[in-house]
Amino acid sequence: MRKTEQHRGLVGVDIGSTSVKLVELSGSPRAFELENISVVAVPDDASSSAYGKAMSLVLEGKDLVTNRTAISVSGRKVAVRGMRFPALGKAELDGALKYEGSQVIGFELHGSYLDHCVIESIESEESTSALMDVLFVAARKETVDAKIAVLEEAGLEPRVVGVDALVLLDALLLEEGLPETCGVIDIGASSTSIGIAHKGTVPFVRDIEIGGSDYTQAIANALSVSLEDAETAKIMEPERELASARAIEHVTRQLVGELSRSLTYYQTRGNGTQVDALFMCGGASIVPGLSDAISEMAGLQVVSCRVHVDHARFDAEAVKRLAPISSLAAALAMKKDPN
Repeated sequence: MRKTEQHRGLVGVDIGSTSVKLVELSGSPRAFELENISVVAVPDDASSSAYGKAMSLVLEGKDLVTNRTAISVSGRKVAVRGMRFPALGKAELDGALKYEGSQVIGFELHGSYLDHCVIESIESEESTSALMDVLFVAARKETVDAKIAVLEEAGLEPRVVGVDALVLLDALLLEEGLPETCGVIDIGASSTSIGIAHKGTVPFVRDIEIGGSDYTQAIANALSVSLEDAETAKIMEPERELASARAIEHVTRQLVGELSRSLTYYQTRGNGTQVDALFMCGGASIVPGLSDAISEMAGLQVVSCRVHVDHARFDAEAVKRLAPISSLAAALAMKKDPN
C-alpha cells in the first residue's frame, strides 16, 4: 500500500442498487486530491455473489493507502428522526429514545442498530427548564450487515457506517461561504435522498422512492423498447423522441412534487426557515431538464466540493462523467477514521 501524509484515513465505498463505487482522497477540506476512483455496474436484483464480484473489480489494480472504509445506508429500513426531550442523563435518554423511536419509526427497533447525537440544549420558552434536541438514527441490521459482508469478503475493514443524506450533508458543510440553510438531493437508481441542514438544528432527512430506474422504465414503456435502449434514450436530449420526452417529464413532475412537499414540510417544521441552496448529485441527476425543473421549484444553487484531479494520472473527462455517480463515495472518503 502507498503512503501519503495527508490521506483521509478512510476509503469511501458506495454499494448501491445498480453499481459499486469507490473513491479515495487525500488532502484537506477545500484542497482534496483524488487518489482513486472506480465504478462497476451490477445487474438488477443482484445477488450477494454479484456484489462480491463487482467489489473485486472495483479493487482490481487499485493501490490503496488503507483497507479501512466508510459506507452508508438509506431506504425503507433506515430511519432518521429529530426528537426533543427535557434535559436527561445518558441512561434516561437511551430509554426515552427507544420508547419514542418505537412510536414513530415504521419498523421494529429490535434487530436494528441504533445511534443518536445531541444537537444542542436550549431554554424552553414556557419555562426555565432546559430541552435537548436529539438526532436519532435506526437501521435494520440486515441492511447494514449485508453491506459489511461485501466489504469484509473483499478484505476491507468497515470503520464508519453512515446514512446517505447525512454523509452528503457533512461533506457539503465542509465548504466555505454556504448560505444559512442548505440541502442535498441524491438521485440514485432506485430512490432519492434529501437532506437539509440549518446551523444548530436537527437535520431533516427523507427518502423518496423515485429514482433513475423510474425514468428508464417510463421511457421503455413509452417507446416499447428494452431497458438498455431506454437507458440510452434517457440521457439523449437533441435526438429524443416526443414520447420519450413526455415520459421523462411525467416522472420529473412526480419527483419535483415530492421534493416540493419535503421542502414545504421542512419550512413548516422549522418555523418558516427557507432552504437557500440545494446541491444535486447521484447518477440520475444528469437526466436532461431535471436540474432546471428543480431550479424553477426552489431556486437551485448548485454547490460542488473541490477535489483536484491530477490530469497526468486521470482522464479528466472520464472523472467528470463519473462525478455525479460517485458523489456519495467521495463524501464518504471525506470522513475521518474515528480512531
